[in-house]
Amino acid sequence: MQKEMIEACGSISNEQVMEVRWGDCDAAGIVYYAKYFDLFTDGRVALLQQVGLPYQQTFHEQGIVVVAVEASCRYRKNLKPEEKYILNTKLARLGRTRMVFEYIITKFDDHSIACEGKTVHTYVDDTGKPFDLKKRRPDLWAKLEECTKQFYCLGNI
Repeated sequence: MQKEMIEACGSISNEQVMEVRWGDCDAAGIVYYAKYFDLFTDGRVALLQQVGLPYQQTFHEQGIVVVAVEASCRYRKNLKPEEKYILNTKLARLGRTRMVFEYIITKFDDHSIACEGKTVHTYVDDTGKPFDLKKRRPDLWAKLEECTKQFYCLGNI
């Protein structure tokens, strides 16, 4: 059975200018590869906040856990301490059972791509069981749809 998904027709995104912290770097003096996933988390939280869906209130306090089931990152250029960069986060798909986010980190000075990433998240209850958000929480699903409908079109996946 295909699940209803809302796929990007335009885009809903968040862009932040940030600076590499020394604590995010490894002995080679570049951002440690796993730290990029922390940056992706920062981007997701900021994006949800931007559209009026603060993560803590929207999901956690409602007994909904949003867990990562897939994560990828393609590294292109190194980032160094105190270097400025732009983190762009996009909600690529919103589904009844999952959300897909895409990320691009570019160097601030020349706008070259430092990395590209993607994370897929599913909704689970406090026992870890996945569920259909539209069925279990139609009120929240309606709010998510309302926040994104100006940027998205209905599709199936």
